[in-house]
Amino acid sequence: MIERLTEKQAEILNDTHRFRVANCGRKFGKSTIAQIEITGCASEKEKRQVLYIAPTIGEARDIMWNPLKSLTRPNWAKEPNDTRLEIELKAKNTGTSTIFLKGWEAIESIRGMEFDFIVLDETAKYKDFWSLWHEVVRPTLTPRQGKALFISTPRGFNAFYDLCNLELKDTDYKTFHFTTYDNPYIPVEEIDKAKRELS
Repeated sequence: MIERLTEKQAEILNDTHRFRVANCGRKFGKSTIAQIEITGCASEKEKRQVLYIAPTIGEARDIMWNPLKSLTRPNWAKEPNDTRLEIELKAKNTGTSTIFLKGWEAIESIRGMEFDFIVLDETAKYKDFWSLWHEVVRPTLTPRQGKALFISTPRGFNAFYDLCNLELKDTDYKTFHFTTYDNPYIPVEEIDKAKRELS
């Protein structure tokens, strides 16, 4: 069950840039945004292909599989494939669309596919991000003029840091930076206590 969206989550969801980068603290609600966008895109029109990527296929299953199944259950076209991590949904008209879950460690497997929308989760953890983004992932968006949402917590000066700065030279990109404090469902005193206890 998804709680009511926060003002900051809605700001990211409502933005119309082709490539959005959400640089957000832990427990901000990044996965909730991903679930809503993935489901909405797949349900909106038939023959949509939507992809969710996590650093590994195991993380994709742990983070997104059960929440997505729960959220999309009323619109299943058939039983989800628990082995391939694929959900076929009934679209608003008479056709269907498909949601795929993949791991970045085997991202070469999407070569030749086409997507309308991709969520790249915990992007800061991806190895060889720029080469695989340019050679493998980005081309899958071209035929359908697809969009992408990059979501991650920061991990120093790496490819994700560079990605966050792309909006300065490419108008297709928009970066959002929010912290855990921007989630009103987590008490401030709990965040302060965690900051004192954790590195």
